[in-house]
Amino acid sequence: MKPQTSSLFSLLLLLLLARLSLFYSLKNCTIDFYDQNKIVCKFNSLTSIPAGIPKSATSLRLSANNIDRIRQTDLTGLTRLMFLDLQSNIISHIEDGAFSDLSGLNELIMADNNLKNLTDDMFKGLHNLSHLNLNRNQIALISKFAFEPLKHLQELYLSSNELVQTRDTLLQHPFLLILDLTDNQIPSFQSDDFPFPLFSILSDVFPHLKSLDLSEAGPEFEWDVSEKSFLKSLSSLYLFDTQLTLEEYMLIFQTVYSVESLWLRAIGRFFDKGLLDFACGIPALKKLDIGANGISVLNDTLLQSCSNLTELDISKNSMADMTEASLQMLTRLTRLTIEDNRLSRVPLAIRNMTSLTYLSFEGNDITELTCSDFTNLYSLTVLNLSDNQSIGLSAGLPRLEKLSMFLLRYRTLSKLTNNQQLAEFPSLKELTITVDADTCYPFTRLLLRGFKELQIVSFERYCCNSPRADIFSNNNKIVNLHFTRCKDFSLDSELFEPLTELTVLEVTNCNANSLDFLIHANLTKLEKLIFKDNELTVVNEIVFEALPSLKYLDLSENPFVCDCSNDWFIEWAIRNKQVQVANAYQYRCSSPSSEEGRFLLDFNVRLCWEFTGFLYFISSSALVLLTLLSSFIFHFLRWQLVYGYYLLLAFLYDSKKRRQGCPHIYDAFVSYNVHDEDWVYGELLYELEERQGWKLCLHHRDFIPGKAIIENITDAIYSSRKTLCVISRRYLQSEWCSREIQLARYGRYSLWICPGSILYTEPTLVKSRTYLSWTQARSHKGLFWEKVRRALECGHEPGDNHNPLTNCFCLIICPTEIDFHNVNATSCVYMYLISLCIWS
Repeated sequence: MKPQTSSLFSLLLLLLLARLSLFYSLKNCTIDFYDQNKIVCKFNSLTSIPAGIPKSATSLRLSANNIDRIRQTDLTGLTRLMFLDLQSNIISHIEDGAFSDLSGLNELIMADNNLKNLTDDMFKGLHNLSHLNLNRNQIALISKFAFEPLKHLQELYLSSNELVQTRDTLLQHPFLLILDLTDNQIPSFQSDDFPFPLFSILSDVFPHLKSLDLSEAGPEFEWDVSEKSFLKSLSSLYLFDTQLTLEEYMLIFQTVYSVESLWLRAIGRFFDKGLLDFACGIPALKKLDIGANGISVLNDTLLQSCSNLTELDISKNSMADMTEASLQMLTRLTRLTIEDNRLSRVPLAIRNMTSLTYLSFEGNDITELTCSDFTNLYSLTVLNLSDNQSIGLSAGLPRLEKLSMFLLRYRTLSKLTNNQQLAEFPSLKELTITVDADTCYPFTRLLLRGFKELQIVSFERYCCNSPRADIFSNNNKIVNLHFTRCKDFSLDSELFEPLTELTVLEVTNCNANSLDFLIHANLTKLEKLIFKDNELTVVNEIVFEALPSLKYLDLSENPFVCDCSNDWFIEWAIRNKQVQVANAYQYRCSSPSSEEGRFLLDFNVRLCWEFTGFLYFISSSALVLLTLLSSFIFHFLRWQLVYGYYLLLAFLYDSKKRRQGCPHIYDAFVSYNVHDEDWVYGELLYELEERQGWKLCLHHRDFIPGKAIIENITDAIYSSRKTLCVISRRYLQSEWCSREIQLARYGRYSLWICPGSILYTEPTLVKSRTYLSWTQARSHKGLFWEKVRRALECGHEPGDNHNPLTNCFCLIICPTEIDFHNVNATSCVYMYLISLCIWS
C-alpha cells in the first residue's frame, strides 16, 4: 500500500477509535515536571487509589482525598516506589499485605487518617522503610509484631493518637533515630516498666536516637536519665508548650549534651530566670528557635550566652524593637529569621553581621528602608522582605542572590520611580515583588535595570495594567517568570522578545482571557506553562505550534466553553504524547448552560463532526475509500482492467467496422495456439476445408506480412462470419490468443472448440452454454463434425435461427483435457471466458 494511503487510513482509524488515556493524561493525577517518575494525585476527591499508576513511579502523593481503605491490589507492581503520601484521607482499614510489593519504599506518610489498630501483617514487605508517619490517627492498639517487618525503621511518628502503652512494640527497634509519642495517653516512659509518671531511661535502649519531642509535657512530668551516654546520638530536641519546672529544664539540658537543634516555644516565662543561659550551655548547640515566647524587645543580655549559634529563629514574638547590641555576640550566625513580628524598621542590630547568608523580615511592619540598613552584610545571599509596608532602596549587598520585596504602600511609590539603588545588586538571581492589593502601580523601565543575572522573577499584585514592552530588555537570562493575582492585566508578545531562555511561565489569577499572546512571543524554549484561574474559554491550537518545547501545561480553574470551539483541544489533551496537561480531567465547563458544571473532557466531540466537521469527514472518508478501492482493484483486478481496455477498443473497432460494412471473405477465423497445430491441421482443417468446403482464415497462412499483429487479428475476425477458438491450456496462457478472444467478443458469433473437457467454476455457465469436447466425441466423430457444421451455419440460413443447438454464442470444443480450477486466476483468458459466457 502506498505511504499516503496508509496515512489516510490511519487518520480514518483515529477518527473512529474510542478515546484512550495516554501517559501524559493520567486521570486524576499529574506527573512532576522535573521528574516523570513522581506522580501527584492530591486534592482530587478520590475514594480509592486510582488504577494506571506507572510501574516506574518512585514517588506517589495521594494526600487530601477521600480514600477510606487500601486493598491488596491497589499498589501491586509498584516495586520502584520509594515515597508514598496518604496523608489527610479517611483511611480506616488496610488489608494485610497491601504493601507487600513496595520493597523499595523508604518513606510512608499516613498522618491525619482514621486508623485504629495496627495489625501484625499490615506493614508486611516494607523491610526497607526508614520513615513512618502515623500522626493524628485514632490508634489505640498496636499488635506486638506490627513493626517487626520494618527492619530498617529510623523515624517513627505516633503523636496525637490514643496510645496507652508502647513498650512491647517500640523496644524491638533499638535503631530508631526519631520517636514522636506526644499527645497520647501514655502515662510515662521507662525503659524497664511503666509504674511512675516519668521519662526514664535506665539502659542504653536507643543508642541511635537523633530526635526527641517532649512537647506539651504536663507538670507531673519527671526526667530520669541515669547516664548521659544513653542519649549520645540525640541531635534535635523539641520543647513546645511544656509545663515543666525550671529545675526539670535544667536537668534535661544537662543530660542532652549532643543536641545541636533546640526548639523552645511558648515557654518564655522562664527567660528572665536564665533559662536561655542553661540552654545555650549545651556544648553542641548550633540552632535555636525561641519563637512564640512573647518577647516584645530583644535586649542586650537575653542571648549573651549563645555565641556559638549559627541559626536563630525569633519569629512570632510580637517584637517591636531590638537593641543595637542584642545580636553582637552572635559572630558565627549565618541564618536569622525574624518573621511575623512588629518591627517598623530594619533594626540596627543586624548591621555588621558579616557572616549572615540568610535574613528574613517577612510579615513585619517595615515602612522604610535606607541605604545603611544592610551595612557590611557582604555574605548575604537571601533577603526576604515580603509582606511588609516598605519599598527597597537598599544597597551594599554585592552577593545577594535572592530578594523578596516588600508590600508597597501608596506613600512610598514615588520613590520607586528613581530606583537607582536596585542596580547595586549585581549578583541577584531571584526577585519576588509583592504589592499592596489596594495599590495600582505601573511597571517601570527602571525596575529591573542592572539586574543582568536575574533568572527567577515573580510579580504578585504588581500588575494593575500591562507591563511595558521593554521591561525585560536587560534581563535576557530569565528562565522562570511568574505573574500572580494581577486583576487588571494584559500581556503582549513584544514583552517576551528579550526572554529567549525562558522555560517556565506562570500567569495565575490575572483575568487573562487568551493565550494568543504566545503565538508571536518566540518562546521556543518554553517547557512549562501555568495559566490557572483566569478567564480562558477557548484554546487556540495555533498557540501550541508556537511552543515546540512545551512539556507541561496547567489550565486549571478556567471557565471553559464546552462546545465545538474546543473540540480540538479536548482531543489533543487526551491524545498528545509530548505535553502533560495537568489536572485535565478536572477541567469543568462554564457554558453553555446545558453543559455547566460538567467535565470538559467528557464533552462528546463526535457531535461536532455531525455539524461543523461532517463535510470534511465525508470528503476525507470518500478519498480514503477511493484510494483503498483503487489499490484493491490494481492489486487483484489489474488484468481484468487491461482486458476491459482491450474490450473497449474491440467494441469501438467493431462499431467502426459495422458502419463501414466490411465484406466477409472467410467463413471462419481459427484462433489457436501454435502448440495445437497438429490437431488443427490433422483434424480441424482437413474436415472443415477439404470435406465440408468452408473457407478458413489461419494466421500462418492468411496474415499479411509486415502488418501489426493486432491489426492482422482484427482484420481476420471482421473478414470472417465466425470465429473458432481452439481452447487448450497453452491457449489460456497465450497473450495473443487472449486478445483474439477479446476482439472476437464484439466481432461476430464465436465458436469455442476445446480439445479436452472444461470444468467451470460457475455451474450456471455449463447449464446455460452448449459446448463440444473432442475427448468425449472421439467415438462419434461424425456427429461431432456435424454439430460444428451446424454451428458454422448458425444465422446463415433463416430456418437455423430456431435450432437450439445452432442459436448460440458460445460453442466450446476442447481437443485436450483442461481443469479450470487449476488455471491461474490471473491468466489472460480464464477470467474472460467466464465473463464472455455470462455476457453472451
